[in-house]
Amino acid sequence: MATKPKMNQKEKVNESQKRDFFRTPRYAVELLQKFIPTKIKSIWECASGEYHISNVLEEFGYEVLSTDIINKNNYFNFILHYNHYLKSDAIITNPPFSLKQKFYQRCKEYKIPFALLIPADYSKWIIDAIRFDGCEKIIPTRRIDYITPNNKQGKNSTSQFHSMWLTWGFQIGKTETFVDLSLDMKKSIE
Repeated sequence: MATKPKMNQKEKVNESQKRDFFRTPRYAVELLQKFIPTKIKSIWECASGEYHISNVLEEFGYEVLSTDIINKNNYFNFILHYNHYLKSDAIITNPPFSLKQKFYQRCKEYKIPFALLIPADYSKWIIDAIRFDGCEKIIPTRRIDYITPNNKQGKNSTSQFHSMWLTWGFQIGKTETFVDLSLDMKKSIE
């Protein structure tokens, strides 16, 4: 069986890296939607890229502030700058792969509920997020097939890793919640 090595990436907060551009399919946001607390009306999507998450959240009726650390049209570097004027009730994003831990640390500083779509591994910082910070995981039963930088998706692309939503402030009640991700659901890409 062929294996794909997991390679660590250097964190560069001002420079885009090819592995950071894996876009979120619609069904990944649909899996999260039923867990978003009803009190949340406005959401900050701080790594919005091409608005895949933002568009789905808006369809669900949320007011969405979309910014990105690279895109010049809605630029706001979430890692380097603090938004003192934030009026959103929550942060929901698929952070750049190489900056996922920095995004987590910054989300904690805002002290509002958040959900980060990240690889489902047991890194020390993720274990500590659960043990000491009260984070909870929403884990799909199948891998999320991201839309790749060269637009491969669905049958043409498979993820090298299992993903999860790492949440804080959603008050799910369990450290791990598994959600069904059927093959039919995976057809809902965009």
